Amino acid sequence: MRNAGKKALSIIAAATMLTAAFSFVGCNDTAYKGDALDGYQGGEVTSQGGFVVEQGDYVYFINGAEDYSANNTYGEVVKGALMRISKSDLTAGNYDNVKTVVPSLLVSQNFESGIYIDGDSVYYATPTTDKNLKGEEMKSWIDFKSAKLDGSAAPKKDPYFRLSSNSANYRFVKENDTVYCLYEEDGALKSFNTDSGKSTTLVSGAKSAFFYDKQNLDNPKVYYTMSVVYDADSDNSTTAAYDQLYCVSASATVEKINESEASYTVAGGKTYDFDKSFMEKKNKEAKENKEDAPYDFGDYTTYPYVNLGNLVLDGVGKSAKPTQFNTHFTEETKSDAFAPDGYNYTISRYENGGVYFTRADLNKTESDAENAKLYYLAESSFASEWNTVTGNQSDKIDEVALDTANTGSAIMLINEGVHEYLYVANDTLYKASQPVNGKTETITLAYKVTGATLWQVRGDYLYYYASGTNGNNVSRINYKGDANAYNPHLVTDEYKPLTVAYVDWNSSWYKPEFVGDVLLYSNAQSFGTTAYNYIYAAAIGTTEEIIANNEAYEAVQEEIDSYSENTALQTAMKYYFRTGKTDAFEAVKDLYSTYQQEKFQEFVDNTELKEESAFIRQVGKTNEKDAEAIADAWVNSLLSKTEEVKDEGLPTWAIVLIVVGSVLVVAAGVTIPLVIVAKKKAAKQAEEEATVNAYKRKKIDTTDDKTIDVYADEQAEQPVEETTAETPVEETQETSEEVVEETTAEETAEVEPETETAEVEPEAEKEE
Repeated sequence: MRNAGKKALSIIAAATMLTAAFSFVGCNDTAYKGDALDGYQGGEVTSQGGFVVEQGDYVYFINGAEDYSANNTYGEVVKGALMRISKSDLTAGNYDNVKTVVPSLLVSQNFESGIYIDGDSVYYATPTTDKNLKGEEMKSWIDFKSAKLDGSAAPKKDPYFRLSSNSANYRFVKENDTVYCLYEEDGALKSFNTDSGKSTTLVSGAKSAFFYDKQNLDNPKVYYTMSVVYDADSDNSTTAAYDQLYCVSASATVEKINESEASYTVAGGKTYDFDKSFMEKKNKEAKENKEDAPYDFGDYTTYPYVNLGNLVLDGVGKSAKPTQFNTHFTEETKSDAFAPDGYNYTISRYENGGVYFTRADLNKTESDAENAKLYYLAESSFASEWNTVTGNQSDKIDEVALDTANTGSAIMLINEGVHEYLYVANDTLYKASQPVNGKTETITLAYKVTGATLWQVRGDYLYYYASGTNGNNVSRINYKGDANAYNPHLVTDEYKPLTVAYVDWNSSWYKPEFVGDVLLYSNAQSFGTTAYNYIYAAAIGTTEEIIANNEAYEAVQEEIDSYSENTALQTAMKYYFRTGKTDAFEAVKDLYSTYQQEKFQEFVDNTELKEESAFIRQVGKTNEKDAEAIADAWVNSLLSKTEEVKDEGLPTWAIVLIVVGSVLVVAAGVTIPLVIVAKKKAAKQAEEEATVNAYKRKKIDTTDDKTIDVYADEQAEQPVEETTAETPVEETQETSEEVVEETTAEETAEVEPETETAEVEPEAEKEE
């Protein structure tokens, strides 16, 4: 057993050095110097508000999905930091040519809004590094900041403002040359002016949720509905059956507060006045009860009604009493009303330059078809001379759908002034037209789109996704054909559903984004059992190009799958396919049979099979911790595969050494099944002796400062110290019977005293 133990140690030493060599791969220098970035130019900005923003010649992106609890020391952050790549490098595939712009965590848990660029500055949200009274960082709180895009200076320590919830709804927008941050707090919609440093409460007590533009994330307008409360400044307040539809902008402010009359005036809008005597009475009662006064006459946000928005549609009805009709809630006269009892509005979405909504006539039953219709009102329609009451019957309101049964998750379109919508029902994809004379024309685009979620339209293509291997996939179809284009007997590739076989994106983070034809996404692909969610790029070209890439990708997978009975060989093949490297396999290939080595080399030499980098590649940098973990995953996968010993399989002694070596690589305490199947055969013994003799003549050289790489496109920035491990010359041990056992990592480590240390005995001290 002593010789076997020494042999095990030699393999462990090789594995350990191999892991060390991997650990520096993909690791970039995280020491932030704050030097100004070369080439910063500014320029036109597009695609604001997600994890990717284009400005001029550069693409700025958040470098992967990091946890908000990670270290947020400025200058030390790699994963989750803001980086940039030139558009020319992105087009050319020089994906590792990136620069860090803001080495801080950009990890807000609201993935509907992200970074915003204006001029030479980027605006973002980041977990606070301030500590509570216990000395603990309040990582679930989020700070809103800005930094210079040239990376020349760190942002100010104090944020613009801070929220206690890192999943709060927010978005940066620009209006009248000023950047604002719209955000929600305690049920209120607020706006922070980054120039003045002041926050304004825009709306409090809204009836509905707040609806932001789904397409243009930098749009400063927000839609919502408000209840109408009669006699709100009395003990006899009542809520009207109808409600109102409003729109507010980020720049809205209060022009004047009149404390003596308990009123406030919205700049360019209404004046809301209240019964001051009632409010004073309530303040007095609160004081007597030793409670906080509910009203502060100098603070309009404490008044009974807080709303700085503009009325878009008023649901008031003809039957409203004169004293109820003529309030500051309604802008028009009673004669303008149409419905007897008025309307209730339910907002569906805000996009395509207008608001989609349903409108229930309170004088009709819920089952009435009129109440089920989906409507659209363009913002341009009520820009001027708009009557908020008669507007309900205006021809400016478009009827989009006869009901909302299929519109909730649909893609809404306006083509040459005509509404269309795309939707999925019963795993079938449809295109529906705007109703004409009470009828809707529907075209079936595709069948069996199981689990599909519609995503976006780009050009002639509808993009959608469903569950993939670890996250979501990406599919598309040309939706602009006529009915004949989708006839099953006539359909061409252009009008068939097409899934991109090699994209698997992180479904719990931002959705992918396009820069030209390049798709950027958080990669959900796993290394071992873990996905590290860095940013990857995939070129999405023409239909023919996607099909060709799919066929090439699937050919590799089929080749690997053809060796399903030999998982050790499959693992080696996957390692080469994923990394484009052979170094790790070369370092331990003597643990594999001649058959496995030959088949691996055939796989490498097969010029028709492409490496993964031909389909997807990482964009950006990998932090040291993840690089080490990825390296360990590859090492473990190559060293921990156990095979039943067959004539073409691994030698028995090699299986033992592989498992023992992997035990010291993985974390202590992890249970590893150990299967040792020894067969006393002359042919097998000869193979074992031949393999050991090979070790007598060979050194395993794991030295490689930049060629061993967990990614095909990354380079280490620090050289790895050169080390070699010489395998001692040992005699093989005869095994006289079959043994099958299962053990834990700790039990395996106690096979012999020699396995308690990673030091290999020198030849001169070998036991006689």
